[in-house]
Formats: sequence, structure tokens, C-alpha cells
Amino acid sequence: MPGLRRRRNILYAILAAALLAVFVASLQAFNSATSPPDKPLSELLTALEQKQVASGTFDSTDERVDWTDNHGQRARTFYPTGYEAVLVDKFQEDHVRFGARSSGSNLWLMVVLPNVILILVIGGFMWYVLRRYGGKPAPTT
Repeated sequence: MPGLRRRRNILYAILAAALLAVFVASLQAFNSATSPPDKPLSELLTALEQKQVASGTFDSTDERVDWTDNHGQRARTFYPTGYEAVLVDKFQEDHVRFGARSSGSNLWLMVVLPNVILILVIGGFMWYVLRRYGGKPAPTT
């Protein structure tokens, strides 16, 4: 029986290491996505008027535009609700390249991965408890 217990302990150590590795990898991926500095809307409008904006990407779910000036500096500007059409018109008037994207790519990191980790932890605990105490008869007194 000591060999079986040792193999089980090794299995638990491997499962714990894998869970820790998944947690660290998801945390690093979440922290590595650095966002550009926030700039006020007035600064974006001034840069557009002075022809200093090289390109932009609109994200309507977060109501923001990530833009790059002529010097390669990246910035992020949040705009009020309903102001996106005005900004798109200004980008078109100044012949600035722009695109659009959806923020759905973080769905895995924000929703699915924490739930999978929680299910693995709860499932591992239940498996451990059932394996440890499930087969033993109740003690007689």
C-alpha cells in the first residue's frame, strides 16, 4: 500500500503544479496586454485638426478609440455615448486610416478560464474526499 499512496501523492502534486501553471500563465497573459496611455477627447480632436493622427481603431463596446500619432505614439481616448459617428466623420474628413474591432477576445480570460479553474478545484477536492472516505465503512462504537 505505500507504493499506491506514493503514486497518489505524486499525482496530487502534478495536478497542483498544473493548476498553478495555468493560473500563472493566465495572470501573465492578462498583465502583458498593456494599454496605451489615456488621452482626453479634446486632445484627440486637436490632433485631428492639426493632421497629427496617423491611424485609429474604434472599439464600440468600450466606447473608445486607440489612435497613433505621426510620431508613432499610441494613445487611447474614451468618447461619450453616441459620439462615435462624429469621430468617424472627423477621421474620414482628415483622410485618416481607421478600423473597428470587438473586445470579445478577452472572453476566455475573463469568464471561461476562472470558471474552469474553479470547477477543477472543486472537482479535485470532491474526488479526493470521495476516494479517501468513500470506501470506508462507518466505525462501530
